[in-house]
Amino acid sequence: MRSYILALVILGIVYFIHISGISGWYVWYPWLDIVAHGLAGIGIGFFVLGLMRSLIPKIKRPGLYVILGVLAFGLAWELFEIFYDIAKYPLWTRLYFLDTAKDLFMDLVGGSLVAWFLSFLRSADWQRESRVLPPIS
Repeated sequence: MRSYILALVILGIVYFIHISGISGWYVWYPWLDIVAHGLAGIGIGFFVLGLMRSLIPKIKRPGLYVILGVLAFGLAWELFEIFYDIAKYPLWTRLYFLDTAKDLFMDLVGGSLVAWFLSFLRSADWQRESRVLPPIS
């Protein structure tokens, strides 16, 4: 449940950035698109993590599935941009392909951060469980 709440908060921030970007912030602050895609990768990563934990509780290599889920959502978003012609650059030009590659890269960076965070938590759980505690007197 915590993964869903965290995903909702992060994706709410991404929604605010995107609505502001449509209003002209992407023109004034071109780097905002990079931040939006990075945060979207993190938010979608936590959403995929929560979804996996609820559907398949004992999944092996959840970080891999988080990254694949983020990549799938990122590709779906890029198809959405093509279909509605909302890309920053004219379709099928070199700048369009560079923008798409940058967007997918930032999505993957965000998803990779979630996968790294997940592996960090799993190693912390393993270290906590393997510690020998002194007997209670």
